[in-house]
Amino acid sequence: MTTSFLQTRYQNYVRWRHAPATRRDRIIGAVIGGMGCFWIGVLGRLALGPLPVSVSALGWWALGSVLLGVMLGIFFPKIVSVVCLPFSSFGGGG
Repeated sequence: MTTSFLQTRYQNYVRWRHAPATRRDRIIGAVIGGMGCFWIGVLGRLALGPLPVSVSALGWWALGSVLLGVMLGIFFPKIVSVVCLPFSSFGGGG
């Protein structure tokens, strides 16, 4: 029973992956990319940059990261959706 469920999910994923990107895919990719890149940019700046860091510097990093994530989500919606989904639920997962 579990094997058939996993096979069905895998077949649906492959079908979705090979289909052309739709407007819905691009919107979802932009949202997930913006939220995911926000956390990647802010946490990356904190981890890799010199400390202490000002809140305004983190704000600029966050803004730049969100804009980059949205643009990547529009141009590459399926890749961004798969890669950034874990990061996008980082702050709001329940």
